[in-house]
Amino acid sequence: MVYVKCAPADSEGPIIKIPLGPVMGRHIKSYEGRTVTAFEGIPYAEPPIGELRFQEPQPAKPWSDTLIANTTYVCMQFTPIVMTQGTMGEEDCLYLYIYVPKEKIVGDENLDVIVHIHGGAFMLGAPKFLCGPEYLMDKDVIFVSFNYRVGILGFLSTEDEIVPGNNGLKDQVMALKWIKDNIKYFGGNSDSITITGLSAGGASVQYHYLSPLSKGLFNRGFSQSGTALNMWALTEKPLEKAKRLASFLNCTQETSELMIKCLRKEPVNEMILSLQKFMVLINAVPFTPFGPVVEKGKNAFLPDHPYKLLLDGKINDYPWVTSNTKDEGIYPVGFFVLYRELQNLDKRWNELIPAALDYNDTVDDENMKVTIAEKLRDRYLNNKSLSMENINKLVDLFTDRLFLIDGETAIRLHAKASKSPVYYYFFDYKLNMKTIFSGKISGSAHSDDGRLLYRIFGNSQTLPEADRVMKNIFVDFLYDFATKGKPDFKGVEWSPLSSSEDIDYMHVGGPNDIQMKKIKQLADTAFWDALPIKENQHLYKR
Repeated sequence: MVYVKCAPADSEGPIIKIPLGPVMGRHIKSYEGRTVTAFEGIPYAEPPIGELRFQEPQPAKPWSDTLIANTTYVCMQFTPIVMTQGTMGEEDCLYLYIYVPKEKIVGDENLDVIVHIHGGAFMLGAPKFLCGPEYLMDKDVIFVSFNYRVGILGFLSTEDEIVPGNNGLKDQVMALKWIKDNIKYFGGNSDSITITGLSAGGASVQYHYLSPLSKGLFNRGFSQSGTALNMWALTEKPLEKAKRLASFLNCTQETSELMIKCLRKEPVNEMILSLQKFMVLINAVPFTPFGPVVEKGKNAFLPDHPYKLLLDGKINDYPWVTSNTKDEGIYPVGFFVLYRELQNLDKRWNELIPAALDYNDTVDDENMKVTIAEKLRDRYLNNKSLSMENINKLVDLFTDRLFLIDGETAIRLHAKASKSPVYYYFFDYKLNMKTIFSGKISGSAHSDDGRLLYRIFGNSQTLPEADRVMKNIFVDFLYDFATKGKPDFKGVEWSPLSSSEDIDYMHVGGPNDIQMKKIKQLADTAFWDALPIKENQHLYKR
């Protein structure tokens, strides 16, 4: 098999026998020094290469020799936010990673399981960069993460049966099925699986509540800074974008079948690099030209618009925790600062903002796109020039548009549709560890709370003391939710959302600033609802 690396006869390491074949792991250490057994790089699907490019994932085939599970993978992607821009990863990438907080696995431990879905705007990312297991492995839970196809390879759609779309989300379903069927061999409880995710991973988690393909594959979920209704979590006009891609690569657009046949033969690097032609700013805006879509046909992961599914109460009913940070918009605004693009954004505001705030495809009138841009400049910047003097106002704009406005709609509709409790927290703690934007923009940035649960690229090797305390609080919170089904922050009673117009939420401001609060709304809903952007409630009346 393509993915099997056989163990030499004199190899030593813990070996688990699963129905697909024997797997050899290795020992690593948790943050506090606990011995952990790691199985990194187990195939859960056939390599999606050749004729399997753009197809739904196929189950992994068995192997006979012992598979050495000590390798991490990255799915092929375009990486815009690095010093050297270009492609990274490989097409053969559908692997998962299992971490067991034991030196020796007997098989009857029956530990609760946490499965994390990495973020990256559905365009990039990988577990090796975004969800190190060290912090959670100080607890008696099994932690699992996995790769799924991103960008063009994971989310291209022809809006018909040739390539319906959402293959990256179907990869996630395949991984969850694999975990459900096999985690018992690693000492896990297949009836206690908590799925978690940050950003696009958080949106993915809520998508699994909406998908008929995900029913029965998990027991509770946690979405950090991402919901299925965030505007970057659903791609409009996917066929038009597929045809643009084909034109860049000189592939025919005569029929979907011929177009995909041509795209399957294209060198993967050349195809992924063509993403640059979709971008208008720092090779990363718009953020998600290829992402989840509403599917047509049978076996759909997403059979209808997520807003409509929530409105109609068509959900997989399990407890759900979701959250936001106070200054989510530091991503991406910090990159505009880092790459010295503020002056460019200010000068070309009316041209770039429709793409940067992702309403290019949901406002048909070009003049209205400009009108909206001007209204936003007036509302958030008071019609002043953009500079570091008012950078926090720009952060507020991106926080509201990218996260809070649609996030509030998502949690309200989900709570109304769900018989299970829905919990929300708001994160307002400033990390002490240095991040990529330290010294440039201050605040509680997008993913800062995730840094307290998972070792994310850039985390300090040894956490500052205040961050270590907060890390322990967050790990305890997730452990309680995964093992007891109810979240807890330092013993503070956490009220779920109710039918009240107020939003009950846990305010997390620091180790000694954790308390329940109420709020009428997360952002200026009336202002945004008045804008003629054809999304969510503007498509379907309640």
